[in-house]
Amino acid sequence: MRGLMPDRFELDPGSPVGRAVAAGREAFARADARAVDRAYRDAVALAEAGTRDALAVDHVATLLELGAASAALARCGEHLRAAGGAHPDLLLLRAEIRGSVGDLAGALADIAALGDWSPTDDDRARLLRVEGLAAADRGEFEAAAEKWERARAAFRAAGNDAGVAIVDRDRLGAAVRLGVGEAVPEVLSAAAPRTVADHLLLAVALKRELRYEEALHVMIRCVTDTVVDPALRLPVLREIAALLWLTRQEAVVARLEPLLREAVAESPDPVAAQEDLDGLFPDTAPGGSGSTRFGRRIEEARRLLAATRLDEAEALLVELRDLARAEHDVAVWHLIAGEVELARHQHTGDDAFLRHAVVQLDTAATRANTTALAEVRVVALRLGGRALFALGAEDEAGDRWIEAHAIEERFAERQVTDQVRVGMQLAAPDEHDERVRAAAAAVDRRGAAATAAVVVAMESARGATILGSVLPEGFPRNLPRLHDLDGAWRWLGEETRDLPRSQVVWMVHVTPHRVHHAVIGHGSLHHSSVALDRAALWRSVDELMSCWTEGLLDEAIASGDFDRSLARVADQLDVGAVLDVLPRGVRRIALVAGGALAGVPFAAMTVPGTSERICDRYALSDLPCLSARRPLRHRSAARRGDRALLVSPPGTGLAHAADLPGRVVLESERVTPDDVRAALASRAHHQVRVDTHGFYDHVDPTRSWLLLGPEGTDSRVRPDQLQWMDLRGCGTFVLGACETGMAQPRGRDEHVGFVRAAIHAGAASVVAAKWIADEPVASAVLDRFDRYLRYLPRDIALQRAQLDVARGAWDPPADLENPHHPARWACWAVCGASDRQTGAGPVRRLLRRELDRRRHRAADRTP
Repeated sequence: MRGLMPDRFELDPGSPVGRAVAAGREAFARADARAVDRAYRDAVALAEAGTRDALAVDHVATLLELGAASAALARCGEHLRAAGGAHPDLLLLRAEIRGSVGDLAGALADIAALGDWSPTDDDRARLLRVEGLAAADRGEFEAAAEKWERARAAFRAAGNDAGVAIVDRDRLGAAVRLGVGEAVPEVLSAAAPRTVADHLLLAVALKRELRYEEALHVMIRCVTDTVVDPALRLPVLREIAALLWLTRQEAVVARLEPLLREAVAESPDPVAAQEDLDGLFPDTAPGGSGSTRFGRRIEEARRLLAATRLDEAEALLVELRDLARAEHDVAVWHLIAGEVELARHQHTGDDAFLRHAVVQLDTAATRANTTALAEVRVVALRLGGRALFALGAEDEAGDRWIEAHAIEERFAERQVTDQVRVGMQLAAPDEHDERVRAAAAAVDRRGAAATAAVVVAMESARGATILGSVLPEGFPRNLPRLHDLDGAWRWLGEETRDLPRSQVVWMVHVTPHRVHHAVIGHGSLHHSSVALDRAALWRSVDELMSCWTEGLLDEAIASGDFDRSLARVADQLDVGAVLDVLPRGVRRIALVAGGALAGVPFAAMTVPGTSERICDRYALSDLPCLSARRPLRHRSAARRGDRALLVSPPGTGLAHAADLPGRVVLESERVTPDDVRAALASRAHHQVRVDTHGFYDHVDPTRSWLLLGPEGTDSRVRPDQLQWMDLRGCGTFVLGACETGMAQPRGRDEHVGFVRAAIHAGAASVVAAKWIADEPVASAVLDRFDRYLRYLPRDIALQRAQLDVARGAWDPPADLENPHHPARWACWAVCGASDRQTGAGPVRRLLRRELDRRRHRAADRTP
């Protein structure tokens, strides 16, 4: 603030006053505000009347130049009281101080108190500068520009180049907050920030470029590298909290709340400060108005809207329309006006309000056509989509939701770390999340008759890329419109008409703030949802998956981390509530779960209130989507039989699979992938088991491989190569390699990996491991699965095999710790058709079962 300080004056350096002032100036050179304050207070107390006023002004100006605004404000008040409250230089200086900390109302009051006064050119420039700040605060940007231009001219006339630079900085700050012109690039290319004001301006410039995480780092450096004056504590904390919210770190924001409350209480206007804080995290329209006054009033309109005081909110909007001058404010005005129309529709049911809402929201989206206003555009598009959906325009609604989500993904791409990027992506609903939300809201309004539409909405989010290889050629998945409830029920009835009474389909869809469950049984449908934080759920899933990282599984079992992590996921999903509504007699569950949930071992979850695992009660299988169930079932029916093929390259060190009647074994050292490909192309084998090593590349899944021949030859087969093998004669394809069930997300919910590749190649069902399987346990599970598959459906066969291992019906190696723990066996899953593999009729299956029981009872009696 050097350019705004009064001229220095000469004192006798040997006098007490001179020595005190010299000490103050030495302290100023050291940037020691406390020492400056002590020295100048001594000087003012020692000075005679002729110099006391000038020293008082110098005292305050020097503190302000050091950034000690709170101390400067306090000392200015003391000196004004000592001067009887009518001191033009001190009043003008206090107006500048108040303007620097955002108290523009107080600044204008000081200017009004100046009365009759004969200012110098320098004084006039300082006065005009403060009036410009106040005009910008009111949203009167043209008036602010005019005041600042006059201030620049007055500073130039006074020869005060530093004052000119300060006005230019004010103009730049206003331009950055409006996101106009070249202001943002100018700030981003400037020298490193030194003061709190510099840090705040740089953070705003980065926000305008949607670089929220970088802006947050700037504000953190502001706190750690500068001394934040108490008067600026609230703006700094407010900016940090806003950036944490924008980067979806709400838990950290909650920890800041006590500090924010303290800063509000210490601010010059606590009521206004609290109103600003209340509008910091809106549910819909983003903040950041170029005008503080407009921003406060628009927040008042939001509060009225939230309280359903719609007439008052609308009246306030009419009043605010002329105050909305900046592009941001105009866009936000239309956005809130659209929200009012949506609220009126909610209370009256009149579709005319929806049409009015669409007009207002489209206007808001159109006006918000720059990067700086992208946040406003996202909200306008999302709400506009909801209004159009309610009007029955599902395609137009979907287009808006897709665009909104694409913009939010671009927000995430501009951040620095994966943690923040992923958190922002998880917090952004896509068009499928919006459809599920809208369909669930219709259930709240219309009752159970609308439940089938929720299933349709959940189904639309699944299986889009895999269905092309599952559905009969020329038969695309034609999902009904969500508003067509009769069509939704017809579609659901068609998809489940051959569903066994003993089986349900359990569909799971996670939106940013809720998880939706649909349980579809023979003639029954139940939908429920529970609140959650999708990012928190995904973190819990990541913690669970870290338990089976190679080399850590034994420790995770022994420490209980695996069980705790799995229980945390189950609790967040409210799995117990779903199990409670399963129809009596159900023993099998086909699970449709996308995203990271596809890798969660639901079978190992504990049934709430019991010591049982879900696998103890139910046989589970996985489906990519509901529409794939019947085509895969038909594919399975056409590929029933007991002819089996075992691919077991030599030199892998794996245990030999148990003998199976009639099984062909490819294990010669001369076996190559071409030999396997030829054997599969013959379509002579209904069951294929590949016992070999595999590798899943977490960085580049396309480089994952299965070893289909001796190591050292060209025997590695990638997922894309397996996909083009001929498995059209194969009913059950068993991948005995480690991690073969691992997959990489494709798009948002589907996964690329060996399971998907095998289904694409023609298999009806695939059995694979979701994480690294211990070789002895894998052998025990898969050998028993082969045995049970001769007379049981696939899902029950795997359930029995897993329970055998869990209950100790096998002989584990002595060096394998906790061999019966679910982390050892729950990695295996049936993906696809869950019905029977064998072509044997009921009598033969019964005979096989009895023979199997007798054989193994006899084996158990053998010493």
